[in-house]
Amino acid sequence: MDNLPWAAAIQVSAQWIRYTTATFVEREFGYAVARADAGHAEPGRMDGPTLVHVRASLAEVAQALEASTGETHPLARLAAGM
Repeated sequence: MDNLPWAAAIQVSAQWIRYTTATFVEREFGYAVARADAGHAEPGRMDGPTLVHVRASLAEVAQALEASTGETHPLARLAAGM
């Protein structure tokens, strides 16, 4: 972030952007979508029954990408049944 003095001044980093985006997606679309959007592994049996059974579809992740970037994503239409 050396090329962006304003970003250095407020301590913006790639990891900060990742955390902020993941938090936004979780709040707007739920835990399963945030987990899939972040590329985190599916939970295992030791993570608890709810985490094991909750899944996000590809279309739901595409909708989250649309919301966080303001750009359309062709796979988001799958969730709407189009």
